[in-house]
Amino acid sequence: MSATSKFVWHDLMTTDVAAARAFYGELFGWRFQGGDHAYDHITVGERHIGGVMKLEPAMGPQPYWLGYVGVTDVGAATAAIAAAGGKVEVPRIDVPGTGTFAIALDPHGAAFAPFAYAAGRADPETNDRPAPWTFCWDELMSPDVGAAARFYGQVFGWGAETMDMPGFGPYTLLKRTGVKDEMGADKSAGGLMSLPPMVPHPFWMTYIAVPDADAAVAKATRLKATIASPPMDIATVGRFASLLDPQGAPFAILAPPA
Repeated sequence: MSATSKFVWHDLMTTDVAAARAFYGELFGWRFQGGDHAYDHITVGERHIGGVMKLEPAMGPQPYWLGYVGVTDVGAATAAIAAAGGKVEVPRIDVPGTGTFAIALDPHGAAFAPFAYAAGRADPETNDRPAPWTFCWDELMSPDVGAAARFYGQVFGWGAETMDMPGFGPYTLLKRTGVKDEMGADKSAGGLMSLPPMVPHPFWMTYIAVPDADAAVAKATRLKATIASPPMDIATVGRFASLLDPQGAPFAILAPPA
């Protein structure tokens, strides 16, 4: 597979759609547009960035954010997932005029979705920093970092680069090898770190960009979210925190450095 793949969309699977809309709408200023099949689009200004839908029993035991990774061919992606030891939970689905997707689990059970846009629907590649209130990073918590890096390398062609993050230990960047940023370095598709002992199962953590991490956490707390990790700084990256929304879906916020 091509290492150009990146996260392009995020869906919230939740037990209470109305409550989730109220929470995220108040916290991030998101607006919601109803669509087909009880699916609501999340909008920031005129931009559609994700969706919200009712969590059905077959989708998992608790609410979560599902990240979609852009590919050129969903059939080839699902074949690569199976060959690498993953599992295709929901086979290929076509959304007319939008694209094609499937839902899969990696070998340790973390959910993700390969997605191929319909012709002309994909946003062009840019080096712009993610705008406030949009998705800005995806991070896999895995019990076997090496095995996870090999799996996603086989499926999406991503490289792996391990760095030492002061105060946090080793952190692996999944690299879009050959896709360059403004400095000529390979762009990152996401991050990979060891599953903390208190976290019950592997998952992809979705990050939303905010102007002020402390203010966002204080507001989320007033709105009945639970703080999983309080605001803290990462040198050159910014200030982040992780939370559980009122229905229990994990997410994180990140404020870039000034």
